[in-house]
Amino acid sequence: MKKISPFHRRSAEELDDFLKKLELQAIETAEERIPLYIKVGIKDAEMILDVGCGPGMVTRDIATLTKGIVIGVDASEEMISIARNVLSDYDNVELLVVGDAHSLPFKDETFDITTCNLLLMWSKDPQKVVNEMARVTKRGGIVLASLEPDFGGKVHWPENPKVDKIFAGEAIKRRGGDPYIGRKLRQFFVRAGLETEIGIGNSRIWSCEEDKAYYLHSRDYYIRVLKEAGLSEEEIDQWEYEYLKSLDEGIELNFFPQFYAIGRKV
Repeated sequence: MKKISPFHRRSAEELDDFLKKLELQAIETAEERIPLYIKVGIKDAEMILDVGCGPGMVTRDIATLTKGIVIGVDASEEMISIARNVLSDYDNVELLVVGDAHSLPFKDETFDITTCNLLLMWSKDPQKVVNEMARVTKRGGIVLASLEPDFGGKVHWPENPKVDKIFAGEAIKRRGGDPYIGRKLRQFFVRAGLETEIGIGNSRIWSCEEDKAYYLHSRDYYIRVLKEAGLSEEEIDQWEYEYLKSLDEGIELNFFPQFYAIGRKV
């Protein structure tokens, strides 16, 4: 019987591939996240909390941009263990804590900035998570959700009806996530009592060369998702052939909106 990781219901065999995908994802989304960190004043913040820090690859960007103290919290002991290794060279990462985002283990009004990235889509109760982030943030401080996608707005051409619906939300739902979380951010932040700004971080559409490099790096992950969705090897091979052909021809277009929310506690 396979040992199952608590991290998004992934088997131990899947974890290495998924961590590689997360690392590439952190690199590719840096151009969206880093301007937001600068905008909310992370450079001058004294205390910063990264909620759902995972393996620490996004936390690493935050630590690089500030002289303040950075604390990370994640529900998975496995992820915290990996994050401790990833962040071992950063003197300003003071603490990495195993804890539930729905009930953060910190006192009221502790942090200047409380941030999360790709967390709310996996939360059982996103409103409670945002409420908790607001609770531990100081008055006048910032709550930031730097990246939450909405697969309902995904645009892909040339179309593949069978595969597109898997990558447009079905795979996320199957793992217990909310593929339409982006459109709900304003509601969560306003109901948490925050003065709220919503935007879309990814205005640039990747070139076919970028799309191909990302796919090839994460190919094992995508093939596994399609197998889990019930596609046969022949169907997957045919899809991959058509997908790579459209990339080589330079006609492929992929886009799905990734929202951010900035909330000031007043």
